[in-house]
Amino acid sequence: MATPTVAIIGRPNVGKSTFFNRVLGVKRAVVHNRPGITRDRNTARAEWSGRHFLLVDTGGFLPAASEGRDAEVRKQAEMAIGLADVVLFMVDGLTGVTDLDNAIGQSLRRRGSRCLLIVNKVDKHGNPVEHEFHRLGLGEPIAISSEGGLGIGDLLDRVVELLPPDSGPDDEGVPRIAIVGRPNVGKSSLVNALLREERVIVEASAGTTMDSIDTRWSTNEGDFILIDTAGIRRQAQFKDEAEFFAVLRAIQAMERSDVACLIVDATHGFQRQEARLAQDALEAGRAVQLLYNKWDLMTEREQTWKALQADRERRFPTLADLPAIPISATERTHIQKLPKLFKGRMDQMTRAVPTAQLNKWLEDVQRRRQIPSNRLGRAPRLYYMTQSGKRPPEFTFFVNGPERLNESYRRFLWSQFVDRFDFQGTPIRFRYRKSQ
Repeated sequence: MATPTVAIIGRPNVGKSTFFNRVLGVKRAVVHNRPGITRDRNTARAEWSGRHFLLVDTGGFLPAASEGRDAEVRKQAEMAIGLADVVLFMVDGLTGVTDLDNAIGQSLRRRGSRCLLIVNKVDKHGNPVEHEFHRLGLGEPIAISSEGGLGIGDLLDRVVELLPPDSGPDDEGVPRIAIVGRPNVGKSSLVNALLREERVIVEASAGTTMDSIDTRWSTNEGDFILIDTAGIRRQAQFKDEAEFFAVLRAIQAMERSDVACLIVDATHGFQRQEARLAQDALEAGRAVQLLYNKWDLMTEREQTWKALQADRERRFPTLADLPAIPISATERTHIQKLPKLFKGRMDQMTRAVPTAQLNKWLEDVQRRRQIPSNRLGRAPRLYYMTQSGKRPPEFTFFVNGPERLNESYRRFLWSQFVDRFDFQGTPIRFRYRKSQ
């Protein structure tokens, strides 16, 4: 089931990012996942009334518009409208309707988008300024205050009403592999190599694939659905914008996959963009497999491979465990290994670890490193643990004082657990419950 996308659009400084942060702060699960990396948060999973959706703040990555750049903002809005299931068009209740508001409203009407018109910066219901926005022709304006929280719950109720209905995925039961990566790393070349046909048009320019393409792939390890994610044509004046929408398309594809196959250009190495995509995949509960493509261009390969892995471990230590192999899509180097690798990632997602093994490990790990005491000299005690979920694997620890178990020891438990049970590249979840 694809996770619906809700995009917040509007001209600069109407409060899009404040609203984004307000919604994310409404309800968050208390789950300790893989230690994260510091990065911007412009796309995030949100939940309201039992429905999950991707919330996108188009103001975060996109360049802020200034006077004379209205055309750029209109272009950004058009692209966001095309990617979203529901559009939240935000306007400023203090400044009233502007020419740019009218232009964006015209685009929404022309495309027939599912849209809600949000009037932000309204301190109380019934403010007469709301009625000015009727002339945008987008239905009844909804007054909110992102700062104060007025109307946020009612707005989210309306959002949930507009989301597409839940439905089972096509090819249910067949593992879905999202082929993701920055433009021009060889995503479509890899898909063609796997399928042994020119299923996807490949050109030398970055981002020639404009839409995600799903293809069934039959192998000796079983069938898979390959999702080739879209790039976007780069234009010098819209470089940041292109990166933003490429990332969004990748995240949308990962949301409907089981495994994120992240393609890295071996000539450039694992960069912050790859780290961001890997972290997004893991947070979405998807397994990750790294493929370093263009290996045919490398010399002194053994030393180069060691250097590439050491560089990733040094710069992104929390992602050092991700499984990786070198490949060449054009020369078909190591392509034959991929079905078994993908099946292995899926097996880890559905794996059940016996409770006896878990608690033997828990006893051993506490013996190797005692839990530190707090300032009052009190140390929490981990009594036992059990597996509480699959896809992704989830494990629950029962402890007499979860709040006293510090972050450092939680990271220690996580790293030791991954190594002991070979969960590299798997988005395991740890929960800590107070023992009664």
